[in-house]
Amino acid sequence: MTNKPLDRSEILDAFRDERKIYHPKTVIDGVEVLNLNRFLDDRGLFVELFRTKATHPGSEPLAKFFEDLDIAQVNYSVVDAKSTIKGLHFHLKQYDIWYCPPGSKMKVVLWDLRSKSPTSDSIQVLVIGGERDGLLKIPPGVAHGFRPLCDNCALIYFVTQPFDPDAPDEFRVPWDHPRIVSLWDVENA
Repeated sequence: MTNKPLDRSEILDAFRDERKIYHPKTVIDGVEVLNLNRFLDDRGLFVELFRTKATHPGSEPLAKFFEDLDIAQVNYSVVDAKSTIKGLHFHLKQYDIWYCPPGSKMKVVLWDLRSKSPTSDSIQVLVIGGERDGLLKIPPGVAHGFRPLCDNCALIYFVTQPFDPDAPDEFRVPWDHPRIVSLWDVENA
């Protein structure tokens, strides 16, 4: 057995030019992801989700992430219907900060609908949860929704405006809009 590489001519014709392409990830202006520390021991785990100020070394990134955001409400949601797409909607005033807790995993689709944004009309797709802990900051004008990638998918989310059913700061975008409908699929690569 030799360790000699193959020449492309030694591959079946139908597959010779099918090189996998890795596209750079789009990051929408104002969207931030903050990786969090998960502390594990034989009793379980601990993850700090919110902090108003840094009080010890290592707490600065979390305090800075929430700087200039006045949290008005914290919500907890579980989607237990298979193949559900939750969203797509946007806000004019409200920031959302999402956390997908351990045991949950979701595919998030973001669409920058702000006409004056440097990333206007850009789309960002990411996966949150799973074995990675992190916060996702979504600014006003960025449409957002998710597809659960597990059963009983949970989401904890902080918002900067209290919900008002008489004047909701929530505007719908069809989940199956032609620009994004294919993004909900789970890729096989």
